[in-house]
Amino acid sequence: MITQDDFSPQRIADRMQIQHVMAQWCRSVDRLDFDGMRAVFHPDALDIHGAYNGDVDGLVDWIRERHSNIPFSMHAVSNMLIEFASADLALVETYVRTTQRYPAEAREKLDQLAGGKAGAGDGGMDLMTCSRYVDRFERRNGEWRIAHRTLVADWKQFVPVPTEMPKPPASWETGKRNQDDFVFRERRALGIA
Repeated sequence: MITQDDFSPQRIADRMQIQHVMAQWCRSVDRLDFDGMRAVFHPDALDIHGAYNGDVDGLVDWIRERHSNIPFSMHAVSNMLIEFASADLALVETYVRTTQRYPAEAREKLDQLAGGKAGAGDGGMDLMTCSRYVDRFERRNGEWRIAHRTLVADWKQFVPVPTEMPKPPASWETGKRNQDDFVFRERRALGIA
């Protein structure tokens, strides 16, 4: 049952902090910012991802290895329902769409997520998913972070990558999965990083 207190100025601030954490997660995993990934979780947090289940350091190591030759990853969050169980505890369900490119040499890593062979052929594949993060957020020392995450996989699709892909003109800024990505260069230029 929603009450007026669920949208008090303090609760609105809490909601904005939680939304910020979710956006930070997406940027961090897509740009392979390993410190940023750790920062969204409490140090003793657990992640139940299906293919990986365990602590935060193990999650980061698993992503580092699995994403090592994935040239493109995009996590986009949309619906986010935040329900407060107490002043410092919230259940947060967030819809996430993920698109990732797995070149032929990364097919073994994609097969891990498919529970077997991910599609026909041996070439590259694009993975598209619709999933939900069901997170237990806790505020500790004034900071909202994830204490427990379960990824709920709702839908996956594998699409073969054509051998001839369009390429953006050299004058376009293109995404990088490291600290040389445009957003990190801009952060450094503005003194944010």
